[in-house]
Amino acid sequence: MKIFKIFNVKISRTWFIILAIIFVIAGYFIISNALKSPLDSYVTEKVSAGEVLQEVSETGSVKSTNDISLGFKTTGKISRIYVAAGNNIKPGDILAELDSSQTSAQLQNAKAALDVANNQYNKLLNGLTLEDIKIYEDAVSSATHDLNSADDSALNTLNDVYTKIYNAYAAVTTIQSSYFSTSDQEGIKVQDARKNINDNLQNVKTYLDSAQKSQTSSNIDSAISRVILSLNNIYADLNIIRNQCDLGIYYTKVSSADKTILDNQRGYINTATASVTTSQQDVASYKIALQTAKDNLALKTASARPEDIDIYKAQVSQAEANVNLYQSQLSDNYLRSPINGRITKVNAKGGEIISPNESVINLLSSEPFQIKVDIYEQDIVNVKVADKVNITLVAFPKQIFEGKVLLIDPAEKIVDNVVYYEVTIDFPGQLESVKSGMTADIVIQTNKKENVLRVPKSVVENIDGKEFLQIVNKGNIENREVTTGLEGNDYYEIISGLLEGDTIITGKR
Repeated sequence: MKIFKIFNVKISRTWFIILAIIFVIAGYFIISNALKSPLDSYVTEKVSAGEVLQEVSETGSVKSTNDISLGFKTTGKISRIYVAAGNNIKPGDILAELDSSQTSAQLQNAKAALDVANNQYNKLLNGLTLEDIKIYEDAVSSATHDLNSADDSALNTLNDVYTKIYNAYAAVTTIQSSYFSTSDQEGIKVQDARKNINDNLQNVKTYLDSAQKSQTSSNIDSAISRVILSLNNIYADLNIIRNQCDLGIYYTKVSSADKTILDNQRGYINTATASVTTSQQDVASYKIALQTAKDNLALKTASARPEDIDIYKAQVSQAEANVNLYQSQLSDNYLRSPINGRITKVNAKGGEIISPNESVINLLSSEPFQIKVDIYEQDIVNVKVADKVNITLVAFPKQIFEGKVLLIDPAEKIVDNVVYYEVTIDFPGQLESVKSGMTADIVIQTNKKENVLRVPKSVVENIDGKEFLQIVNKGNIENREVTTGLEGNDYYEIISGLLEGDTIITGKR
């Protein structure tokens, strides 16, 4: 029996230790999860400026040089031909020119619009000048003066109204004492109406005194509203008295002159009501104008909001894009030689209207070989004549040659039911050991932007035609709409929606 008790105690201690370990481990995980940030499960990255590079890679082959036909990219009238058959030319020489008057004017307008956009953007960042602030302060002062003038005019109107009410009360008092001294039904109604007019007269006096004493716009506005109610009451009481004058014995007892006096007093009160209502509308209008002027001053002197900066920055980017567009169009009006060579034929003359890609000049390269490569239809839209090309020949794997796009064949080629377009690449600095038919790996640099905000392409999602990515804002993850520009191989250019230093979600851990 004693042995059993000792064994039982040992088992209890063992279970106690096991349970203690379990509680410690469970507590560790519970506390760790409680302290764990929701962002710990995500990979984040700071938005920064950098290079966005767009490239097209393909494999082609070395071919013997053929006669090259050059033409303009756009329709236009040839203003001048600079070369003739047999002339030797070098890269960049101008061969022919289109009329550029319209494009030059468009470019000047685009540059002016860019200057305006830059000025507005810089003004937003730097804040208003003292002269600009003075304009908005003067607007507040002017609106304040207008409101004060409206308040003064309203007080004058209230004083005039008080006089009209007093005159109406005096006229009613005279008529009541002259004709309605008895306590018949008509007399009682006239006496009650007269008393109401007197009460309203006293009320108006109280409102007027209070407004004149404080001279504040709010008290004046309040006095106007109450006086309008009193005028409506007085007009109703005058109607009651005038109606009694045509009842029973009072129809002949009250003189026509006194009835006319009552009619006139009703007219005066009605006119007074219209005047006070106009004053009320004027005061309300000037109050709105003053508040608007104050709001504009506060808005213009406040620090620029991030969303406003994004808008103005996007406007600058759009204006820059327009300038680049017209500069590109102006450049396209000049037909330049892409290579060293010799003119073999001139197919047009000055004054002719030329269509896009219509042959204007034929030339022959001084180099014996070129690169021919078929570019997939989805990529060809990014390739332009004169784009820089890095060339690697399989036969010379350690050497990179530099070339440029010489010609893009407008006719498609169907290869295994896939559409391609043949691109001819100039291949200067050739080695003597280069042979026709050699395999060439080419990388065409189709576009590049430096020092622009960029994000990895994988983080941008298109939803219903809009582009979104996830950002970290005050420790929380939220979706942010962005506007992208150039699509590179690895990055998107960000035009608006993000600022440098913003934190974005790039993936999960």
